Amino acid sequence: MVTFGYHVLPEWFSPERIIEGLVMAEEAGFTIGWISDHFHPWFDRGVNCSFAWTLLSATAERTRRIKLGTAVTAPILRYNPAIVAQAFATMGYLYPGRVILGLGTGEALNEVPAGVGWPSFRERLERLEEAVQVIRLLWKGGFVSFRGKYYRLRGAKLYTLSKSEIPIYIASSGQSTAYVAGKLGAGLITLAGLGFDWIKEIVITSYKKGLADAGHSAAKGDLVCEVICSYDEDEKKALKNCRPFSATLLPLIFRANVSDPREIEEYGNMVSEEIILERWIVSSRPEDHIERYSRLAELGFNHIEIVDISPDHRSFIKFYKEKILPYFGQQPG
Repeated sequence: MVTFGYHVLPEWFSPERIIEGLVMAEEAGFTIGWISDHFHPWFDRGVNCSFAWTLLSATAERTRRIKLGTAVTAPILRYNPAIVAQAFATMGYLYPGRVILGLGTGEALNEVPAGVGWPSFRERLERLEEAVQVIRLLWKGGFVSFRGKYYRLRGAKLYTLSKSEIPIYIASSGQSTAYVAGKLGAGLITLAGLGFDWIKEIVITSYKKGLADAGHSAAKGDLVCEVICSYDEDEKKALKNCRPFSATLLPLIFRANVSDPREIEEYGNMVSEEIILERWIVSSRPEDHIERYSRLAELGFNHIEIVDISPDHRSFIKFYKEKILPYFGQQPG
């Protein structure tokens, strides 16, 4: 069975609109609300960039069932992993069974402006692995001392623990992170924009190898695929709304030390409309959405995380409530 999550972008929408969208998503039948955890946005003009953890708690107070998580937090530089552990343990105490922690190796736009630098990918991956260890040690309770290559704990103890287990999902777009997700995570988050062949041959294969090497069952983890979607009856309007976010289709943006939203916005101009239409869903026809998700389900994904960049979030959610979610067996809450 495939479930669907609704992903909101703090850089595009004001805090109150984000909360409204997630409340509506719960009512429509989405099972998880995802929030990007960014310091800087992907572009400069006409944007917000509010704090994801604040929005998670505010939304949890206004909803009853929908699970909530970051997609994703980088617990490696601007965040000390001990603070990540404390923040999410507190949310897990207040909203048991509803909190998910998505983790990744980060992007320069979130780390460099905070003055913490941008180390090599190898170092960031090592930091991520060590951070997961720190977080889980603290979540066990009791006093913890830890001495790793990058992080230290000296008699640290979380006095407020989650009332239920918090799953850790790890984001991946390539071989190394997918392997770590299989080895350490409760699930993997990857991007439909990478292309079906890359996902199947590189990401899923590496994830399964990580599961096997860690002695986990192949059925242990969740497979989550993030899909960018812009819906409007006027499809030209829907396509126009994709342009500010289009730089994220360039692998360079995730790897390089590029942190100025103005510069990132310029890179987005390099992306053609044809690439956007190929990699994302820009359509008002239900069959186009259903076909894409059915293909992802065939690859083994059991959760689709839809990033809504539509001109009108209310129309998007109504469309999914009436046309898409029922096809896959999800009913309004």
